[in-house]
Amino acid sequence: MSITLRGQFALARGGQFNWYIQYGANGIISFIDSYKIDNDSILIIKDGAGVGKIQFGIGKLSVIGTLNYLIAKSDTNLKYIFFSLKFFNFEKYKVGSGIPHIYFKDYGESLIFCPSIDEQRNIEQLLSSIDEKINIEKTLLQKYEMQKKHLLQNLFI
Repeated sequence: MSITLRGQFALARGGQFNWYIQYGANGIISFIDSYKIDNDSILIIKDGAGVGKIQFGIGKLSVIGTLNYLIAKSDTNLKYIFFSLKFFNFEKYKVGSGIPHIYFKDYGESLIFCPSIDEQRNIEQLLSSIDEKINIEKTLLQKYEMQKKHLLQNLFI
């Protein structure tokens, strides 16, 4: 069987097709041609085994029904709030015996320490640089593990 490229594919020219990330409980699940959220946002798993885990979504994106999303109001650094929520205890807000759930109406009134916007920015920049360093080190570790595996496999040839 033969196919033509024109019959099976569309030629993407600059700006003709836009694809947006769709997030699920475990991160990026697909790319779709529309979005529901047009700003950076904090994504919170609201039901299931991962309830209370958070992710940071950048730019225009969509989420599936298992996620809540928070967008910043003025005078708040969203990334600072993201780092604060990494240590937030959602346990006391879980309900449901079979499938656990959390509801914004329950945890939305919780207090989070918020210094001045300048201090939030400073803290966020420090924590972001630490996060970047951790990600670099994780990537290096994976590469070293792959290299070790390769060397051990070829050791006894």
